[in-house]
Amino acid sequence: MWLQKLQTCRRVPAERRNTRLSASIITDREVWDAFIDESPSGLLFHRWDFLKITERHTGYRFLPYGIYKGEELLAVCPLFCRQTNGISIVLSPPPMQAVIPYQGVVMGREYAAAKQSKKESILQVIADGLGEAVGTLAPNYLSITFVPGFHDVRRFIWDGYQTRISYSYTIDLAPSLETLWGNLNAKLRTSLRRFEKEGYYLEEGSDLSLFYDTVRQRFGRPEMNIPMITLDYFEDVFRAYPEYVHVYHLYDRDGDLKGVGTTQEYKRYILWVGGPKIEGTSANEYLQWSLLRDAKLKGFPEFENTGANNPNLNMHKAKYNPDLSIFFEVSREDGVGRVAKWAYSNIINRPQIKKRMVPYVR
Repeated sequence: MWLQKLQTCRRVPAERRNTRLSASIITDREVWDAFIDESPSGLLFHRWDFLKITERHTGYRFLPYGIYKGEELLAVCPLFCRQTNGISIVLSPPPMQAVIPYQGVVMGREYAAAKQSKKESILQVIADGLGEAVGTLAPNYLSITFVPGFHDVRRFIWDGYQTRISYSYTIDLAPSLETLWGNLNAKLRTSLRRFEKEGYYLEEGSDLSLFYDTVRQRFGRPEMNIPMITLDYFEDVFRAYPEYVHVYHLYDRDGDLKGVGTTQEYKRYILWVGGPKIEGTSANEYLQWSLLRDAKLKGFPEFENTGANNPNLNMHKAKYNPDLSIFFEVSREDGVGRVAKWAYSNIINRPQIKKRMVPYVR
């Protein structure tokens, strides 16, 4: 359907009258954000200002698609489009995966409560609508990564998309804090008691420089899968959402920094981006427990530690007895897109190239 001659990324007219399109661009920021706020699956990654900031820092054009049945808005889907050397790429999210783990379609609030027959009919409209949008954009390579909880990707499989499963860790915060403590790995509890005894404490910060310095340390090795992120990006996000995005510092009793991490506190509590171990200690264990307690005390229903796809980190994250949640990526590519994907993986991703492209790789 979308494997046709290359076309320039372009907008569908916002005015929907006298057209049969079920997918069109939403130009009203308030309409978009109201839909995200009302949807159970809408996250901060989907809100308008977050998307515009992402557009500005990635160089991908943000296309805020709405999918309709008649005049009823059923879902929205942010797509990011870019033309590079004659190759058209459409992604959701764009290539900052360590910063935006998933994005994709946001379903309306009625979807979760609907019977399965109704869900199937809604999904058909959404698949058709996305097909229209993608057909208009005609990308050589397309990838959409859905939020955890969006599991029914059968329509995409039937349409010939490739499917990949990824994982994340979540902790249900409904039990008491005592129960959550008892669910921890026994060795972890012993370690946490030691940090408590040694006077470690958590503070919310207002300066991102300490956080970004640890990010530079964490991703400052060319062999790592490095996201294209800058301090300006984080500053813009924190400036846009001071009530929802926070940075926390962990100190010992002498006031020395021992850990740092950022959270998103919008609908659910997400441990977003954190720094590496400082001075070889395991203080990040206490940092995560402190943030989990913070989420519980603030009344959030769930704590998420994004990413469960790294074998080197999974054993540490599993000590908190989380549930394993899944999310899906669907993708399609033509011959040109396949070559471009290979070039990125085998040429651009080489250490010597990264040193030129990414400011914090030395």
